[in-house]
Amino acid sequence: MNKLHYLLVGLLSIFVLSSFAAPKAEKDGPKRVYMYGVSVDFNDSTVYLTDVQYLDSVVINKDGSLHNYSNYSHQFKMYLEGMLGEDNQTCAVIYSDNKKNLEKRFIKIRKRYLSDKEKVLRRVGTDAFAFRKE
Repeated sequence: MNKLHYLLVGLLSIFVLSSFAAPKAEKDGPKRVYMYGVSVDFNDSTVYLTDVQYLDSVVINKDGSLHNYSNYSHQFKMYLEGMLGEDNQTCAVIYSDNKKNLEKRFIKIRKRYLSDKEKVLRRVGTDAFAFRKE
């Protein structure tokens, strides 16, 4: 009986301690997100870069990915094809809930394309294109 008692106390203490050590799940629901878009045509020297934009009430999945991520890159691609006549664009959206970190990444990629003499960087301002919440 004494061994069983120690075993139960040990299991109970492991259970209690593990509940404190478990990572806390973030609340599901909409969050504020900052994002910008980059578009490259590998057969052309032009690179398009949007301004950093703010989207409110965007859903972030439990794994940290942006819900409907492909829709945001598709919005940018459709703008480039429809308004600027740029076909064969490969678009990506970079996002974060931390504006300062995202702006650092934005500046880094902007410098990379500005320093590349074979690329022409074109800015796409928010007056011309803005991401819509999906």
